[in-house]
Amino acid sequence: MINITKLNKIDFLVLIGIVIIGLIHLPFPFDGDQAFFRLGALEMQQGKVLYRDFWDVKQPGIFCFYFLAGTLFGFNEIGIHLFELIYMVFLSIVLLLSLKSYFRHSIIASLVPLLTVGVYYTVSQPWHLTQVEALISFPLFICIWLTYQSFKCEGKQRFFLLLFSGFIGGIVLIFKLIFLLILISFWLTLLIFSVLIKRQPIAKVFVEIFIPLFMGIIFPILFVVSYFAWFNSLPILYETFFLYPPRIVANSQFDPSGLFAGIKWFLNSFYPLILAATVAIDVSLRKSKNILTLLLVIWCIFGWGVIVLQRGAFWEYHYLVLFVPLGILATKGLDVLWESLKKLSSPFTTILLIFLFFLPLSHTLIKKSVVLVNNNFALTEDTRFKYQTFFRDKYSSLRSEAEFISQPESLPGKIYVAGDPSIYYFCDRTQATSLRGWALEYFLPEQWTKLLKELDLSKPPYIFVDYIQQPTIKEKFPKMLEFLEKKYRILHQNNNGTWYTLL
Repeated sequence: MINITKLNKIDFLVLIGIVIIGLIHLPFPFDGDQAFFRLGALEMQQGKVLYRDFWDVKQPGIFCFYFLAGTLFGFNEIGIHLFELIYMVFLSIVLLLSLKSYFRHSIIASLVPLLTVGVYYTVSQPWHLTQVEALISFPLFICIWLTYQSFKCEGKQRFFLLLFSGFIGGIVLIFKLIFLLILISFWLTLLIFSVLIKRQPIAKVFVEIFIPLFMGIIFPILFVVSYFAWFNSLPILYETFFLYPPRIVANSQFDPSGLFAGIKWFLNSFYPLILAATVAIDVSLRKSKNILTLLLVIWCIFGWGVIVLQRGAFWEYHYLVLFVPLGILATKGLDVLWESLKKLSSPFTTILLIFLFFLPLSHTLIKKSVVLVNNNFALTEDTRFKYQTFFRDKYSSLRSEAEFISQPESLPGKIYVAGDPSIYYFCDRTQATSLRGWALEYFLPEQWTKLLKELDLSKPPYIFVDYIQQPTIKEKFPKMLEFLEKKYRILHQNNNGTWYTLL
């Protein structure tokens, strides 16, 4: 149970800082991914069953997160980002309470939320917020901390720590199955430590470790399986989780430019943390051989491995799976350097050096703050939209597309957008098919055929085809263009795409 009284005054000041940093991002616009997750969560609230009635290749965790956020605070930017901020504040509190003994200096220990959650918000643009990789860091940290605690105990105490670690690991898998590689790396480290360092029999240790882990991990998995079994959706669940992903990866071409672009963003955004973390790794592992440091380094290594395995899409937000371990290690690096910094001529010099070290991050945050102030804190709908278009200039054109079919004389009903799902958000409509119109380049051949059948059956009054998606449709499934020519007519064309209306 969390004991808030363990938090000191500096801790509370840091938490207030996290809240302020998060509030700056509250009115941030949706990017396409966030608009799509919001759409899926809204469909779930209206009684649709995920994968059967609304399909995506991602595991259900992200849609459940948006469902809970939207239900509590509204299915809009403010509602989703407010729930994420509460989530990140809880992560900050857990970091403060669990890592006190990891740092030698309490003043440095208080900074860990700033170098994790604070940096996450600072480097994030609309595309990065509320992505799976960022949200998953909270349960991953709890899992690693419980595993670390189990190194120091035996018997029932270790059993329950590992049981809970497995349970949290199951929640991680509900967000993304591939993170099983990171979880296994934590637990194998415990096994290797027990066998090689404590000289315990491998068979006995294996049973003691992996039975409670299996018991814990199976609970959330069984809950999800039972839910979809209730709706007779296990076949589509199996296909989505285990058959489609390897086929999608196999059909994707390796794009080195995407890999280099992601690495460049990661280094530009996190290099101060990387430098400070290097100090921690050198000192903490070489001199004290700290187990928690080792686990955090393993998180970073296997996190990189997970990123590389997703070779079809080296997106920037994939690197956010590293922001928590990297931030903790960077704080540890400052903790190691603090004795040397205190020997400088004055406290002002120390503070100035730390500020200059993290200047690139503070510059980004100041820029966001100035934009918010210049738009009157985005308190009204108009000023909020101006603030949003600063960070995503396409927002204006997407809203104008939605307004085009939101006139009093417009036909009612669900629509289909082969392009950015933000259009659904702006026109307050839902998707006419179970298959998405977002990221069509990852569709498998049979999905194109199914999409055409669903469009023919649902007969949406409007279909929008983004110009970015037109080459994909023409190359992979030209029959869809033939379908549009036969059963729809062009209603409107501009630089964004083409609106079709039912004949």
